[in-house]
Amino acid sequence: MKKMLPFLIVFFVIPIVFADITITTNQQVYNLGNKIKAYTSVLRADNFEGLFKLTLTCENYKLNYFLTPISLESNFRTAVEVPDIAATSSMLGKCTITGDLLTNDNQAVEEKTSEGFTITEQLSVLPVNAKITALPGASILIAGIVNEAFGNNALKASTEIILDNNSYPVNAVDGKFNLTLHLSTHIRSGKHTVKIKASDSKSNLGASSIELDVTTIPTYIKMYLSSAQVSPGSVIGITSSLYDQADDLVNISLDLEFTSPRGSKVFRKVVQSNEKIDYETSQYSDPGVYTLTSTYNNLFAQSYINITTVREVKVRYENETVFVENIGNVLFEDELSFILQNDANRYPVARKVKIEPGKTLSIDLSKEVPFGIYDILAPIKEGLNPITSRIDEPFQGAFESAKNALSRLIPEENVLASGVTIHDNRPIYKKVRTGLSSITAALIGSDGFLAKRPLIAPMILVTILLVLVFRYGRKPIMRLIRGKKDDGNSEN
Repeated sequence: MKKMLPFLIVFFVIPIVFADITITTNQQVYNLGNKIKAYTSVLRADNFEGLFKLTLTCENYKLNYFLTPISLESNFRTAVEVPDIAATSSMLGKCTITGDLLTNDNQAVEEKTSEGFTITEQLSVLPVNAKITALPGASILIAGIVNEAFGNNALKASTEIILDNNSYPVNAVDGKFNLTLHLSTHIRSGKHTVKIKASDSKSNLGASSIELDVTTIPTYIKMYLSSAQVSPGSVIGITSSLYDQADDLVNISLDLEFTSPRGSKVFRKVVQSNEKIDYETSQYSDPGVYTLTSTYNNLFAQSYINITTVREVKVRYENETVFVENIGNVLFEDELSFILQNDANRYPVARKVKIEPGKTLSIDLSKEVPFGIYDILAPIKEGLNPITSRIDEPFQGAFESAKNALSRLIPEENVLASGVTIHDNRPIYKKVRTGLSSITAALIGSDGFLAKRPLIAPMILVTILLVLVFRYGRKPIMRLIRGKKDDGNSEN
């Protein structure tokens, strides 16, 4: 109790007088150049004569901007008229206003600080449309409002519209702006950003953007070929590409069709734009100019491929037979002569051939020559491609000297096969004719037997004929006789 006594004495000696100061501002946020208006009032329980001071305090700025004498009546709130102060760049940030009630001796009686407010240089740019979709070459409207930070329209601002590095100035009047923008017919497809920048005379700035989506317009197709002229059986590299209005590739499917010179479809397929495909032509493709067409809706492009003419046959020997295969792409029509020869004889075998592409003609040599071991020679002709067979091993030594002698007389590419055995499967009339020719040459020649003995020539010729018929025709005659006997028995 004794300790509290000094405090109680002071409490009763000093009169208890409280003052109430109110300070408010007309906005919570101000742009540069805006007038900061403060509303202040003071209430005191007793009469008072003194001074009233206001101090503006910001983050990096402080200003005692108002001081006035004040006379207060007890229990009466007195409003203090305060002049406006313009917001400057030094005040940027959070600010408050502090009111001080002072005696005339500059002794503080009461102090009160307002709620905080903000000084900013930012303007709000509000486009009418945040997203626009348009076609190339279309006209679009860029419109919006420029507001100060507190929400009131900027009375006058300069606005700049920027699209793809192109700038378009427009003034905002009473905060409103609009600009009709004509898009290029070659503008790139896809997403673009329309930037909007605004500024006023007091160095306040604002910015916003609009998303512009430009619709792709497929415009043309280009074809790329690895070669415009190829041989049948070659591979062609094909790339078909679709481009839009800005010459950019469009990732979409295309129809690809390959047509023969006769107008028939060789193939038709769906490919991806700019996808390279390899197409292998047939070995037997018709020669001529083929058309390659790439289409997308009403767009198309054509390229032409010339498949050259190949007239060629492949000749090979196998199992007593010569095979002639047309490996070209046109009809092979010609007369081919093959020579079968050995030390004793030389036999020509000629054929008029007509072979379609991809087809093979066979010539059975056993039906053309007598039994023997032969070298087979192919004719030298353009488009004739002989494949040489190796010499049969058992006869290699016996015919090596013959082959060497033959190679000195005829180019090596003429030799189709060497030292091969050919059996005699000829029809009877060929065998008889060959026998007659051999005997006749031996008898009727200049040194022949009949030339020296003409009187007995008829009898010898008849005998020879009977021998040949008996030798080569005995079996057919016996079959004929048996057939007649069988017919007689069946009648009985």
